[in-house]
Amino acid sequence: MHASELTPEAIERVNQLYWDSGRSVNQIADKLDLSKGALYGVIRPQPSGLGCPLCGAEVGYSNRTAKERGSLECPTCAWDGNVDEATGYVDEDAARHGHDHRGPHDPGGDAASASESEVYGEWNGLPPAPPPSAFVAPDLRTIATGALIGGVVGLVLVLWTRRR
Repeated sequence: MHASELTPEAIERVNQLYWDSGRSVNQIADKLDLSKGALYGVIRPQPSGLGCPLCGAEVGYSNRTAKERGSLECPTCAWDGNVDEATGYVDEDAARHGHDHRGPHDPGGDAASASESEVYGEWNGLPPAPPPSAFVAPDLRTIATGALIGGVVGLVLVLWTRRR
């Protein structure tokens, strides 16, 4: 069966089996008469209850391996990181009704107690600031180039001071 042939109920069942059972992907695919590709095509990320440090949206686990490793992804801004880097998540509906849904890694703060207009709307007549740009980790080549340039500059300075 192809993923496009699945009903919403079947997709829900696939996700339930994937996230909540101890069955392997092959076992789930065989049980539901799906290819592994079709199964992976309908898996939805599992919410974590934590927030993105860049945009504040709830982040989730893309698959079971990511969950085991604590690797999170943001569906809004494409941030990826681990549980320790994520922030507490405040659900807008829950915040309106006085329920605090911060995650375990949020030490508190005023976001949950602030009014909705302060958190989501304008403040002091200024529009809300855009989310910060995503952090791009340097690759090994960039680090090695920086170290090489630093070494050359240091060597030039040593030679220059010895001549004086």
